[in-house]
Amino acid sequence: MEQFQFKITDIFRVRRYGFSSRRIGIHLIGILFAYLIYEILVYLSLVIVDRTEVPQFWNSYGILPIPPFVPVGLNPHTTKAMWLGIVIFASIFYLVSTMASKITIEQLRGDKFYSVSNSLKFIRDKWLTVFGSFIGLLSFILLLLLIPVSVGLLGKIPYIGKSLLTLSSIFTPIAFFIGLLIVFVITVFISSLFFVPAVVATTGTDAFETLYQLFAMVWNQPWRLIGYGLLLLLFKFLFVPIWAVFCIAGFVIVLLLTHSIHPEYIEESLGLANNWLGGGLHKIAGLFSLDDTTIFNTTFQQPSSTFSTTICAIFLTLTIICIAGGIVAFLFSLASVGTTLIYTILRQRIDGQNLIQLVGPDGQELPSPQHIGDK
Repeated sequence: MEQFQFKITDIFRVRRYGFSSRRIGIHLIGILFAYLIYEILVYLSLVIVDRTEVPQFWNSYGILPIPPFVPVGLNPHTTKAMWLGIVIFASIFYLVSTMASKITIEQLRGDKFYSVSNSLKFIRDKWLTVFGSFIGLLSFILLLLLIPVSVGLLGKIPYIGKSLLTLSSIFTPIAFFIGLLIVFVITVFISSLFFVPAVVATTGTDAFETLYQLFAMVWNQPWRLIGYGLLLLLFKFLFVPIWAVFCIAGFVIVLLLTHSIHPEYIEESLGLANNWLGGGLHKIAGLFSLDDTTIFNTTFQQPSSTFSTTICAIFLTLTIICIAGGIVAFLFSLASVGTTLIYTILRQRIDGQNLIQLVGPDGQELPSPQHIGDK
């Protein structure tokens, strides 16, 4: 079992636990699965509405994921499909984040071999808690907003509406406190976007208890919550670019060696991959201010392709997608580990509860999971 001090220094553990093949791996699988669903929804909507738009969209964007808020002149049905894809992506993200947080807390408790399959079993039992927490908060916010909206609708009643509106002004002080409550609940909802997976994974409770813990965290430890969150953000800014540089450098080195032997083969394959990725490689080259935005003399124009270069381009494209997903997966892994550590610290600060230490029904300290099998 990890020796925690329940201080800000414990957050520095995110460096070690965030760089984990299990956590990065499950996040990567979730990203790729959500990405596949997103692209299927987009092209399916294009086929249903107007098949003639498919070639045009493919030539412009390929399989590059275009967000719905980017003005690209798409039909409304495709835009709706994109928003649906984002909702599905968010849903998968929170489920996978809960799995990653569960692995983290179990490792902190001493079970270093807590498996992905065990975390999958956990999320099968707790997925309703994850989404129920969000739905509960949104319902509470809508219920509170219904009060001023109802007063405004009363003012629309013919003849007596203005009188009712004037009478309701007597309760303005009460309305002010309702407004403060709405702002507070919205703040809790914003914090829930980051901490619901950590709370569910560490406590294993229902949605009601999860909401209670979120309210307690925001009410009792707001400044630590903000300060620790900013520290975690700093770690993300430091570690993710380093990981990205290593991933890109490893990929480029392999291509560089192959290009030195078969330059035309690699250039044509890169050109095809760039077209399929909606010009993504060309844009990345431009970020590094390369001469004429080229990589290995590849001009990224429509290349002449053969069967062999097409096969190579397919695997290059898949590799590039996986690399990009791996970089984002590392970011998500840091987020999952960081929020778990932060909540563990804050929970001890709030009510003295040590989430690292296992306690039995009789209140006695239980041995860590790694030692249970030895007895």
